[in-house]
Amino acid sequence: MADSLPPSIVVVGSGLAGFGVLRELRRLSPEAKLTMVTLEDGHFYSKPALSTALAKGKTAETLITSNAQKMIAQLKLDARIGREAEVIDRAGKAVLTTGGPVHYDALVLATGALPVQPPIAGEAAHRAIAVNQLDHYDRFRKELPDGARVLIMGSGLVGTEFANDLVTTGYRPIVVDMLDLPLAQLVPPAVGEKVRDALAAQGVEWHLGRKVGAIDYKGDVPGYVATLDDGTRIEADLVLSAVGLRPNVALAAEAGLEVGMGVKVNQYGQTSDPNIFAIGDCAQYPHGLSAYVTPIMAAARGIAPSALGTPTEMRFPPLSVQVKTTLLPINLLPPPHQTSGEWRCLEDDAQGSKHVFVDTGGIVRGYVLTKDKCEQRMEMDAKVGEAA
Repeated sequence: MADSLPPSIVVVGSGLAGFGVLRELRRLSPEAKLTMVTLEDGHFYSKPALSTALAKGKTAETLITSNAQKMIAQLKLDARIGREAEVIDRAGKAVLTTGGPVHYDALVLATGALPVQPPIAGEAAHRAIAVNQLDHYDRFRKELPDGARVLIMGSGLVGTEFANDLVTTGYRPIVVDMLDLPLAQLVPPAVGEKVRDALAAQGVEWHLGRKVGAIDYKGDVPGYVATLDDGTRIEADLVLSAVGLRPNVALAAEAGLEVGMGVKVNQYGQTSDPNIFAIGDCAQYPHGLSAYVTPIMAAARGIAPSALGTPTEMRFPPLSVQVKTTLLPINLLPPPHQTSGEWRCLEDDAQGSKHVFVDTGGIVRGYVLTKDKCEQRMEMDAKVGEAA
C-alpha cells in the first residue's frame, strides 16, 4: 500500500462478520478509507437471535441494535447499501457492483452462507421460509397466524431452537428430519433423546427418520399440506426450512480464488490472492468451517491488521456453542470435522449430563453439557486436548 495515501479497504457484507472486521479496522486505523458493500439494509443485528426472537416478543425492527445510519457514522463508512458485488477485478483491484466499481488496496469477503434448498415437489414448495437474515424473519412474523401449526424441516441447531421458541410461545411446531434424533450431528444419541422428549412433553410433534417429499396448498383455505416419504400428510399454516446453510462462495469462485467447502484462507485470513481476505460463514479456515460468533470475532482481530499491512495470525479460542433450547439448556463443543472417536458419558443425574468426545488416541476433542452442568463450560474448555 502506498505510504502517501490512507489505505482503502472494501468489505463485502454487513453481517456480524462484515461489521466485526470493520470495527477492528476502524479501531486500528482512524484514517483508513472503509467501504461497505451490501445487498441488505446495513442495520446491525444478531443473526443467532433470530431463532429465539419470538419468545422474547421481538419484531424485525426491535431486533436491530444499531441502525445503518448509526453504524455508518460510528465507523465513518462509505456505505454502498442495496448494492450487489457482481465481479472482482483482481488485476485492477476493484469490486464491480450494481452501483459502479469500488477500488481497494485490500478486500474482505464477508458474504455469509445461503440456505440449502432441498429438492421438494409440490406447487407450494417455494413458500417455505428459511430465516437467515432480518427480512426473512420479518416475513416469517407477518405470515405467522396466532397459535399456528408450523412445519419445520430440519432438526439441527436452527430447527431445534425454532421448535423450542415456537412451542414456548403458544404455537404448534411439527419437526421433520431424515436423521433419527434432533441435533444428531452435534450431540451423542442420549442427549438427542433428551432434547426430543423435553420438547415433545411441551407439544412439539416429531417425524424423525423421514423427509418432506412435497408441499402443496390446502385448497380453499389458507395453509399447506406436506407429504412425507412414507405417505404421511401434515397440515400446517406455515413452513420453515432449516435444513442447513452452504457457504456463499460464488463471488470468490468466479474470481478464480481457491474454494473448498468455503473460501480457503491461511492463518492470516488471506485467500489465494494475498490482497483478498475472507471471514465468517463463507470462509474455510485452516481448521475448517466455523459458523459461530466466537470464531468471527477471533478472525476479525487477525484479519484487520493483516489487511492493513501487518500480518497477524488468527487465534481461535475453544469454539463452544450455547444451544438456545430453554426446555433443555445445552453447551457443546463439537469435535473437529471428521474426527474419529466416540462419545463417553461422564455424568447423568438430576442436574444434567456431561459427555466428552474422545478420539482414537484417547484425547478429549469435544464435549456436551446439559441443564445445570452448562455452568462447567470453562472447566471443560480447559480439558480439551488433554488425555481422557
